[in-house]
Amino acid sequence: MADKGMLSGLILEGTRFEGKLFFKNKMRIDGEFEGEIQSEDQLIVGQKAKIHAHIKVKQLTVMGRVEGSVSECDLLEIQEGGQVFGEISVKTLNIKPGAIFDGKCSMIKDHQN
Repeated sequence: MADKGMLSGLILEGTRFEGKLFFKNKMRIDGEFEGEIQSEDQLIVGQKAKIHAHIKVKQLTVMGRVEGSVSECDLLEIQEGGQVFGEISVKTLNIKPGAIFDGKCSMIKDHQN
């Protein structure tokens, strides 16, 4: 299992990246990203970040702006000032006061009877 304190990488403010991003440990984006993001760990979207992507991660914390889709996410947290626009599929959704979510949400159910 990944070390929960370790970052795989960081895209800093002032940096723009396009393409596919795969990572093992936590990742933080403070710049701009367009494309596809996939991980079995956590993605942190910083306050000034702008992301337009299909995102498939275990946990997503949004303090900036995300447009696109989020799928197969165990926990999506939209912090105060965070914005998510698009279609999401999550197990748990936590929207803080002052955050924005505009789109379609499907809740993932555990397959236990």
